[in-house]
Amino acid sequence: MRSSSPGPVAVRAPHAACAVCAAGAAALLLARGLSAAPLAVIGIDFAPAVNVKWAEYGEAEAATLRKAIRAAVAREKECGTVPAGVGVNVTVEDLAPSRLTREQLADNPSLDVLHSKSLGGAELKGEVLDAQQHVLTTVSYRYFAPTITLGSLARDPWADARLAIDGFARKLATACRNLPLNGDASSE
Repeated sequence: MRSSSPGPVAVRAPHAACAVCAAGAAALLLARGLSAAPLAVIGIDFAPAVNVKWAEYGEAEAATLRKAIRAAVAREKECGTVPAGVGVNVTVEDLAPSRLTREQLADNPSLDVLHSKSLGGAELKGEVLDAQQHVLTTVSYRYFAPTITLGSLARDPWADARLAIDGFARKLATACRNLPLNGDASSE
């Protein structure tokens, strides 16, 4: 049985509430004489163990994942109103694709693009820094599909890694929400 209710209308309401909340946080910062800015992703690095994997996965995949991390952080509204000068350095500590990457397929054309599947995911660590580069907080998040059957059904090689990235961004947003208003770790 099909539903006759309009689909997207209910989905938009939380985003409007987030926008109002973000605007309120920005107004509070400005009222205290502090400027607010979106959380800047200062850098995205890959741990040495991950850098070794690029030979197998393909160097171009690093840019894909950097773009996914920046987009996930930008989507989190609590990261949109932090004190000016606050940023995050992200390190990808571990990483595995759920499906074959283009490089893996090119290296071994006998592999089955539709049926080859792995336990994909990622482990990320972020250091939130103030304008003087002092660490305000550290956020870590790890997700790998627990079993092949519970892994993502998407054909995207990084589907489970994207779940980890989104989880990391949500945890980072919570940490941003709990930052002291002046962005100084000594004010807690």
